[in-house]
Formats: sequence, C-alpha cells, structure tokens
Amino acid sequence: MFQEDKNITMKKLRDAISKDLVDKDVMFIVNRINEMGNYYTTSSCIGRCGIMEFPKGKNPKLYSRWLGKWHHYAEDREVLNALERRSHDFEIMVFLMNSPILHVASKDISSAKKLLELAIHSGLKASSIKSISNRRIIVEILSTYKMDVPIGLDGQILVDDNYLKVLLKVGNNKLKKSRELLYRFYKAL
Repeated sequence: MFQEDKNITMKKLRDAISKDLVDKDVMFIVNRINEMGNYYTTSSCIGRCGIMEFPKGKNPKLYSRWLGKWHHYAEDREVLNALERRSHDFEIMVFLMNSPILHVASKDISSAKKLLELAIHSGLKASSIKSISNRRIIVEILSTYKMDVPIGLDGQILVDDNYLKVLLKVGNNKLKKSRELLYRFYKAL
C-alpha cells in the first residue's frame, strides 16, 4: 500500500517538474527524502514573504488574494509595488512570512518518529505528526519562524513605507534563519 502510494505521488511530482510547477529551491531536500525507502514528500515550499488581502463579507479561504509573494529575498520596491495592486474594499491586509515546510509520508510510526526527532534536533521545532492512517503517517516539518502582521484594515493602509521596509527586512531575516535550519536538517538526513 505505502509503496503503491509513493509510486503514484512520485509520478505526479515528475509531471509537475516537467511542467515547471514546483518550487525549485526546495528540491534538494525533496529529492533526498524521496530517495529514502520509508518516506516520500507530499508537499513542500522553501518559505516565502508576501502580502495578502482578505475581502469583506466573503469566505477568506476562497477569496483572499496575494498582492505579492516572494520565495526569494524580496526587495523594498517589490513590497511597495504589491500595495498598488490592492482593492479599496478589503477587510484586512496582512504581511506574511511563512517558514519552509515539508509534508512527508512515513511508512510506519517508527520511521515517522525518527524523522520527527531528527527535524526537531535540527532546530525545526514546530515539526509534528499531522495525521496517522493505515496507509501512512504524515510528518510536517517546519520551524517556529513566522510573521502575520496586519498592515491594513477596512480598505485603509495602516502603516507607512518605512514600516513596510522594516517588516520586509525582519521577514527576510527570519526566512534566512529558517532556511538555515532546513539545510541543517538536510545534512543530518
């Protein structure tokens, strides 16, 4: 069952790679994990900073939108340009920094425990087991670095350009630190 699911998932990954739909910067660790017999990745991201707006009176899961998101270390002008794409009737606007994240299917609880312990000892302390089923155990690997900072409310920007630049500087720094932990985990694998 596990191997069959892994084969199907690896075919989907190869198809996504051929269509240039993957986050290339995280592939170094995705490939390493997928080489291991007891594991395969189900999703991954190298981490990002961005600005997202949430509309008034609509389901945020369906209608929120990125004004800008950057998997690279963004520059001030990119953040300021993203604000120009805003609507004028948003409910809330947020500056985000998301840690790198990996979802890894493990063959059994023993394998999941080993992977989780290695991630936590590598500094990825927000890692956890997300689900357990007869088919697989999903381990979520991520750091504690994160930002969710409101920058707009009810159609109005609440912060000035200088503060946005500070948020970006802090966000890029946290992104860098969280990626260093991911590289430490990779070396430990």
